[in-house]
Amino acid sequence: MELTNKKENQRLGITFHRTFSLNRPAIRQILKILSDRNLKKGISRKELEENSDLGSIYLESMPRWAWGSGIMSYDKSLSIFGTYSNQFDPMIEQPGTQWLMHYHLSAPQGPGPSFWHEAITRLIFTGNIFTGEDLVEAIGNHIWQTENRILAKRGVQSTATVFLGTYLKPEGLNKIHILETTDSGRYRVCEPAPAPIWAISCALVDYWLANYPDRLGISLDTLADSSFLKIFLMGKSRLMEVLQAMQEAGYVELHRTAPPYQVVLVRQDTEGLLKKLYGTD
Repeated sequence: MELTNKKENQRLGITFHRTFSLNRPAIRQILKILSDRNLKKGISRKELEENSDLGSIYLESMPRWAWGSGIMSYDKSLSIFGTYSNQFDPMIEQPGTQWLMHYHLSAPQGPGPSFWHEAITRLIFTGNIFTGEDLVEAIGNHIWQTENRILAKRGVQSTATVFLGTYLKPEGLNKIHILETTDSGRYRVCEPAPAPIWAISCALVDYWLANYPDRLGISLDTLADSSFLKIFLMGKSRLMEVLQAMQEAGYVELHRTAPPYQVVLVRQDTEGLLKKLYGTD
């Protein structure tokens, strides 16, 4: 079971944000409507207009943010992650919730936009200092390489601003503390507190099913060298802590009698991990 029930080959495009960064209070309104009205088949724009105070552009962009960050599924209903976070973290303020939202935006398979993964894996590593222009260049080059088109610099700059605001603004994903501004107007990647083990575990199941869908086992080196560790700004030692916890919870088996060491996924649902993340198991 995936965290978001992503529709195959669907992910956010570069202009999905309509110049607005992720805004948790706005997403909270959407989640509350879904929950209060018990909407199993998703939410329509009309229902949002009638039951929220979101402006016209927010009505368009914030459901996209909710989907891209894993809170909603492609059909605009609550994902299993969204269901648990809405029940146990309705303010969307716990680090575990925000780390999982960051993961979904950053995952190579989506639902976040492909440039997000590029920016995270290229620029967001502990201690790195970069400029806004560095980010603009990374996004622009990615679009050229993957879509064979050149975007107007103003549009790319707007997208870069949205990316930065999502991590720097208090209404964004500020609880994971991965970015800060410097006195010179540049951006420094912080050394954040480690993401909760059960948040990483939830993400790892999703990552595995999306990137190794036909493989029950993979080598530990394959996992350690993947972009997954970069998304969580963690090293191999933290990965081992996560895998040990997942093994104790019955989700994976570690085989380390002789190299190459193997990891076997033995349970694919995430609900048990979400229960542990929110302390309800």
